[in-house]
Amino acid sequence: MLRIELRIVNDRVAMAAGLNPRDLDILDVIDRDGPCTPSHLSERTGYHRATLTGILSRLVKDGWLVRDSNPEDGRSARLTPSDRFAELREFYAPVDEASSELATSLSSHDRERLAEVLHEVAAIARRASSDIMPPEGH
Repeated sequence: MLRIELRIVNDRVAMAAGLNPRDLDILDVIDRDGPCTPSHLSERTGYHRATLTGILSRLVKDGWLVRDSNPEDGRSARLTPSDRFAELREFYAPVDEASSELATSLSSHDRERLAEVLHEVAAIARRASSDIMPPEGH
């Protein structure tokens, strides 16, 4: 149920921002992990590098991302968020505010335990997804 409700919110935010829904995966990784390379994005989103190339070019062209040289390895690109991320934060603000209100209604112990459980669920999903392989030829 939660997965569906979150997908609906994300789909509507993407539409309002003029993005494809899966673009938000890429933008979220960059927002959370900081400036990163296409390889890192591929690992974190599960997108093939060839698929990412076109998506990243469009996001740079549309002003969502800034592409420059990776200071650690001048041969690779580094992608950083642009000022347009403020637009996404505005769309998510009502959900963020209501979630914060809900969180403050919990005891600090319950908040800590909830955060632990959610991190554990994310780790379980990440491990499970690495074990799921598409059929040959896909």
